[in-house]
Amino acid sequence: MKYSKRLRMPDQATFLQEAASNFERKFVKRMKEDIGARQSWGYATTCNAVSREAGGRDGMEACRVVAAQISQFDLALMKKIEPRALSLFASSFGRDPLSTRCRNGTIRIAQSCHDRSGALEHLSGQDLSLLANGFSKWPQEADCRQAAVAVAGEVRRRADRDVGRSGFVPRDLSSFANAFSKWPQEANFRDAIVAIAGEVVRRADRQTARLPGFNPQEMANLVNGFSKWPQEAASRDAIVAIAGDVSRRADRHTARLPGFNPQEMANLVNGFSKWPEVAECRHATVAIVGEIRHRRLLDFTQQELANLVNGFSKWPEAAECRQATVAIAGHVFRRVHKLSEFAPQGLANLVNGFGKWPEASECRQAIVAIAGEIRGRAGRLSGFTQQHLSNLVNAFSKWPEASNCRDATVAIANEVRCRAGGQSDFTPQGLANLVNGLSKWPERAQCRQAAVALGVGLLGRADRADGLSGFTQQELANLANGFSKWSDGTDCRDATVAIAGEVLSRADRADGLSDFTSQGLANLVNGFSKWLDGTHCRDATVAIAGEMLRRADQLSEFTPQDMANLSNGF
Repeated sequence: MKYSKRLRMPDQATFLQEAASNFERKFVKRMKEDIGARQSWGYATTCNAVSREAGGRDGMEACRVVAAQISQFDLALMKKIEPRALSLFASSFGRDPLSTRCRNGTIRIAQSCHDRSGALEHLSGQDLSLLANGFSKWPQEADCRQAAVAVAGEVRRRADRDVGRSGFVPRDLSSFANAFSKWPQEANFRDAIVAIAGEVVRRADRQTARLPGFNPQEMANLVNGFSKWPQEAASRDAIVAIAGDVSRRADRHTARLPGFNPQEMANLVNGFSKWPEVAECRHATVAIVGEIRHRRLLDFTQQELANLVNGFSKWPEAAECRQATVAIAGHVFRRVHKLSEFAPQGLANLVNGFGKWPEASECRQAIVAIAGEIRGRAGRLSGFTQQHLSNLVNAFSKWPEASNCRDATVAIANEVRCRAGGQSDFTPQGLANLVNGLSKWPERAQCRQAAVALGVGLLGRADRADGLSGFTQQELANLANGFSKWSDGTDCRDATVAIAGEVLSRADRADGLSDFTSQGLANLVNGFSKWLDGTHCRDATVAIAGEMLRRADQLSEFTPQDMANLSNGF
């Protein structure tokens, strides 16, 4: 097998596939005995070679058979496998994450690594990264997570011990970031990511804005990893360094950005968008837009297009981002028959992004087409998360006259009503977007029923110790305005009364209601006015009237619609 790399395609593929067949037939059946004789390295290197793409189906099947064998090894036999061989096995099995045999084999390796955690300190950076990468293919498995935690601890220990000289090459750092990002809620992985970010920052040349030694794929993996912890200062600093390098690579005369493939560009844009206020991230994204203009959109997968749109939408004021999004919207509309291939998150990201430029006809056409796809999936929306559903309804509500948008929202309303027991899972923004969107079709029974279910969920939150304090001013205003479209509903009334109570509590603070926008105040008054027989609604309206008096010299900021809502409510 060590000579296989000397071959070129297609000879290499032919060789690897035949070798895989011979390997499975002649050697795997005696694997247990050979491992017992401490001959694990040959099996690991062969499995690693044949499981690559060139090995084809025969190679992957041989890998699965090896994984099935390892999953049955006891602890004594596992201890006879070289630690670095475990890394190759885990990496090989990770190439088929849908295989139960590969999953079980990796779980057995994870258990062994957890039992032999001291062996990790003797592994090279590459070996550690291969282990982490393999474990990350099954993030839901507790054994894989615990073993990855051990790897993260070793990464952090080396970074802390040898600041700037950890021995990790760019490829290792990239693999670690990509792997650890599969567990964004874990503090252990956050600490490791912070250490990796520190390594990246130390290797950056600030004078030239270069990041020596890192290739496009490695930078994209790092950005994707750091973006899972955007609140960390170290992540931001590393992102600035990477964004600076991306911008520097762009040719000022041709606007080309050579060396980046579609997946890398999409991951970079999606990652940079977590820091929209950082100038370097915006500049790097604009540089990527310049390269995309020279590429065929057909070369981008559905997920890549969705990631690009999601990223561009964070800079709605940038002409380059608008132009690129409009081009993608046109492409999506022209290939409406391909919408069935988009995953739920992809569709949600597309409509959320296109919705930032509602005045563009291409964006409107694409959203209406996506609404048709959602309508076609009615009754089969269980794969959409609450965030997906709220993003979809929020976008569709911008075109209430479009029958596709109406029918798609009705389908979503049915799904929301079916999830009545899980209303607490919706974020404040998600609740506000759903209620505000559903209110564009108040005559639809399904929209009313879903709004009632959401109102009940909001009341449940209001009864908690922190009440509705986690809702922003705009969210409270959108909820009150939305619920008001069903003024004969008891649950909508009670939810609005709870919102009025929250507004009253804020009015008593030192800064009062000064944080509410003019539109927000108008929407609140418009909503409360439907239930002025409720003490909270009346008192909250009086408090808003007092805020209006304090803003007497700022009335020019109110739109005619805002003024009409205020006058009608008062």
